[in-house]
Amino acid sequence: MAYTAGPYDSAHLYLQWGGKLPGNEQWSCGMRLYGPSADAVTAAESLLDDMVTPITTYHTSTSAQISGAAKLSFIKLNAIGTDGHYISPSTNEHIVADVAGGGVEPQPHPNQVALAISLVTGFSRGPAHRGRFFMPLPVFPLDAAGLISTEHRDFAKTAATTLITSINATNIPWKLGVFSRKAGAAGHRAITGIEVGRVYDTQRRRRRSMAELY
Repeated sequence: MAYTAGPYDSAHLYLQWGGKLPGNEQWSCGMRLYGPSADAVTAAESLLDDMVTPITTYHTSTSAQISGAAKLSFIKLNAIGTDGHYISPSTNEHIVADVAGGGVEPQPHPNQVALAISLVTGFSRGPAHRGRFFMPLPVFPLDAAGLISTEHRDFAKTAATTLITSINATNIPWKLGVFSRKAGAAGHRAITGIEVGRVYDTQRRRRRSMAELY
C-alpha cells in the first residue's frame, strides 16, 4: 500500500544535531527516542545536556572521518506529539562553538556528498523496520571502482555504533528507536544495530545556497 502519513503511536523525543558547511550551507541529522511518553516534555529539557558529549565525540571521531569543513553548531532535543509537531512552544537547544569534524584528510567532495548510516531493528520489513541518518562530508578515499574500502566502511560503522550505545546508556529509560507514522500502522521499534555501505550518498538540501556563478 502507498505510504500515507498519520499520527505517531506515542509522544517521543527528537534528537537533532547539525551545523555549517562551506559556502553558507547547512547540514543536520536526527534520531528519535521512545520512553514514558507522559514525561516527554520534562525529559527533553532534562536530558539535552546528556546528549552533548556523545554527539560531539562522534562528530570529532577519527573513525567517523567527518571533514573538518563540516562544523557542529547545535544539538537539539524536543518532545514531539503524536501529530508530529513540537509539544512545547520553545526549543531545547545547546549551541556548540562550530566544532570541526575529526577527519584527517582535506575536504575531497562537495557539500551534498554524505554517507548513510542505516539504523536496523532486527526486522526486515514492515513499518518502523529501518531508519537512517546521513553523516556529513565523509572524507574516506574512493577506490578505482568509486567505493570506500571495507576497512573504512567498518570504521564508520564502529563510530556510529558507539554513538548509539553512548546515547542509550546515558538516557535511561529513553532509548533510540525507529518510528513510523504510516496511517493505520504507526509504531516504533528499538534500534538493534547499524549498517553502512561502501557507496557514498547524496543530500541535495546541503547544497542549495551556493551561487552557480555562470
